[in-house]
Amino acid sequence: MRFLLALPASATAAAETMYEGMVGTARVVLSIEQNEGEVSGQYFYRTSRLDIDLSGKMAGTTPRLESRTTGDQLVLTRQGANLTGAPTTSKGQRLPVSLHPAGVPVGLPDDLPPKLTAYERWHFAGLSFTPAQSETIGGKTIRWYREPQSGIRLFRLERGYAVPAMAAVNHALARSQWQNVAAWFACTDMGGKPGIEVTQAGKPWLGVNHMSYVWTTSWSCAGAAHPDFGTQGYSYDMRTGHALTLDELLHFGSGPIPDEDSDAWYKYRGKSFGPGVVVLLKRYHPDEMAPPGTSDDDCNYADPEVWQFPAWALSDKGLWLGAYFARAQRPCDSPDWAIIPWSALDLPAGKQP
Repeated sequence: MRFLLALPASATAAAETMYEGMVGTARVVLSIEQNEGEVSGQYFYRTSRLDIDLSGKMAGTTPRLESRTTGDQLVLTRQGANLTGAPTTSKGQRLPVSLHPAGVPVGLPDDLPPKLTAYERWHFAGLSFTPAQSETIGGKTIRWYREPQSGIRLFRLERGYAVPAMAAVNHALARSQWQNVAAWFACTDMGGKPGIEVTQAGKPWLGVNHMSYVWTTSWSCAGAAHPDFGTQGYSYDMRTGHALTLDELLHFGSGPIPDEDSDAWYKYRGKSFGPGVVVLLKRYHPDEMAPPGTSDDDCNYADPEVWQFPAWALSDKGLWLGAYFARAQRPCDSPDWAIIPWSALDLPAGKQP
């Protein structure tokens, strides 16, 4: 969609200006930002909530914006604080437009991620999770919840652990589910349709003292260089409700682990962690860690670099690590055999998994 509109004179660099209103009979929310002559923004229809990007430059007091994801064109003019106009869709259809400054969104769900922008909060207005089927795993009960707009599901713990720990973990699960819903809204393909092909949680592993699950996503978003996919694991100590980090479970060297995301931590991951993982995997999986053949497509799991920042999750057998390869070898990612047994992990003596 192409926009020609006048921002208020008070608009400042990188200030988010929010509007809501109608395009034809459809409700929309629009966000515009201006920064040193560059204008960017995004909008969504309340029926789909999928983001449609905007970018362009100022021409005097009028920004000229275009979207990569639709072939529509739109001219907006200011009438007081409001905006009116008439877009022409890619199919030649003309619709009336009426926008006014957006107020505070109402009907926001609980457990939203922190530090949301006004636009992001509008994304969630009126949404909620719908309880679905319950499931018993190893004597513990979970219930799945679904967000109807995106169809994204995630479970909550209902029985089997201490109530305070379950409450803390369920809060984290709800936040994680909303984050994945937000990612679904934000990823639109070049045709303006959902760009996320798969986004789902696997069945959780529920141990005596720990819980873990894996989230898998594949996507092809407008503006991305190529389609991609990824896996991320989440694990919790069910005695406390504490979210676990990989460094808590697997530590190489005698010194303390540097603060995450510090220069020292990245150096530790490259110099100690990656090589240490290779040593352990060669011990427990010698056949899979054998040198690869001569083909460029062969997976070299003996390369420490592919283990520096792995996906990970817990299971009955121990700690699973998901190797990460460069794009040309992405099919090598996350082999299911790469498990380090519980006995090799940094757990207090006598603590069951």
